[in-house]
Amino acid sequence: MTTITIAPPKNAIAIYPDSVRYKCGFGVKSQSSNSIYKISYDAAQNAKYWVCSCRGNIAHGQCKHLTAAGLKGRKFGKDLTTAKILGIL
Repeated sequence: MTTITIAPPKNAIAIYPDSVRYKCGFGVKSQSSNSIYKISYDAAQNAKYWVCSCRGNIAHGQCKHLTAAGLKGRKFGKDLTTAKILGIL
């Protein structure tokens, strides 16, 4: 089995193990508080997009944390390129 990884951005402060649903997880620190937000790829059948644990992403499907990392959330639809890289399509 070949393991394919996607490199986290330079501002990542933690790397999280993959689960069945969430892949390529990493943490980023909030600029305005001591919070750490988890960013990961949601590999669920009806998802296939990047998610962040911050309130902005939960409410709007995109946030400044995803934008800063160059990733697209639910607002932009499925990210099939990442799904292909991860071998889940």
